[in-house]
Amino acid sequence: MFNSQRARWLWLIASLAIVAMLAIACGDDDDDDDTDGGNGDGGSFETVTVGDGAPIKIGISTILAGDLESLGVPIAQAAELAGEGVEIEGHAIEFIRRDDQCTPEGGASAASQLIEEGVVAVVGPICSGGVIAAQDLYEAAGITHVSPSSTAIAATAPDRGTPYGTFFRVTYNDGIQGPAQAEFALNELKVTNAYIVYDTDAYGSGLRDAFGDAFEDGGGTISGKEGYEKKETNFQSIVTNIQGSDAELVYFAGFYAEATPFLQQLRQVDKDILFLSGDGVRDDEFLAGAGADAEGAYLSLPSPVLQGAVYDDFASRFQAATGEAASDSPFTAEAFDAATVIIKALMEVAEADGGELKIDLGALNEAIANTKIDGAVGAISFDEKGDNSGGETPVTLFVVKDGEFVAYE
Repeated sequence: MFNSQRARWLWLIASLAIVAMLAIACGDDDDDDDTDGGNGDGGSFETVTVGDGAPIKIGISTILAGDLESLGVPIAQAAELAGEGVEIEGHAIEFIRRDDQCTPEGGASAASQLIEEGVVAVVGPICSGGVIAAQDLYEAAGITHVSPSSTAIAATAPDRGTPYGTFFRVTYNDGIQGPAQAEFALNELKVTNAYIVYDTDAYGSGLRDAFGDAFEDGGGTISGKEGYEKKETNFQSIVTNIQGSDAELVYFAGFYAEATPFLQQLRQVDKDILFLSGDGVRDDEFLAGAGADAEGAYLSLPSPVLQGAVYDDFASRFQAATGEAASDSPFTAEAFDAATVIIKALMEVAEADGGELKIDLGALNEAIANTKIDGAVGAISFDEKGDNSGGETPVTLFVVKDGEFVAYE
């Protein structure tokens, strides 16, 4: 359990949760909070006492229900595999799942819940909007959080002020993915005119800019940009505008839940225009939902082709535990690695005190910041902003062929 400082933190977290919600409502993403250790300066960390025989609690902030459940649940399952059978000084690992709904409001709510439940670190949030909304809460509580899947540049961007010292991510940001997609469109697909359709959240808006800027810098033309809100199902007006443009390609910056009806409606009137999207759409649910309309679609992931001994071991364990292939859902390997980073850091800093365990959250944060491991996705370490700087930064392209994702060659 927490030591005597916990009560002080809980009222602060409650206050910050209200502030976070107000910021979300106002659309303000400019934060200046700092912390000790890791990526920033200021704030403070406490020491957690885990009782005799009690487990070490690690939170998982992900999507557990709704349209994107098939993205979020495998991420939780993969993270939990990293703690299977692990004990630190006789204390088991207990993962606590909370639904962050892939929204800013959900990210802040899940953060508040996990902090109150006494977690020492968090895998997640899963989506960039949730990350940005939750950062102040985790920062104030000194809870280090490692996202497997948040790619928005804004989560670690220098223009947000001093980087958030408690935030890290295993995946690579859209400053890599967007330009790689633009280069692919220009040089491989040989298109010079594109139309961008994007989710208005932090993820979609970030990809819109990353792709659009790089596409235009490379000599391409953007005929139009149109945003939509989550859960939108009627894209007829956008499709009509695309038809009236000179676009040869639609770049879709969002998630599969909306990409499916959009592509179906687009294909009703245009069978030939190319479709390119990113990690939010590269999911088996997109194939199942869009059916034949998905054929020929191009998707990308901000990661290398996954292979090697660590990945093979993870994939085998994931298949045995879930009955599903790890490759069927994006970011499962990254989630396993995010949890592994936390657990390895805990092994370094946790100190036995009789039957109890003392965990200095500042030391834990520093150990995570100094991570150097070979994970399922390859080498992992973090730069001063919390971005993964451990290995190569390739973007893997796929094309849908005969109802399956096939690596583009």
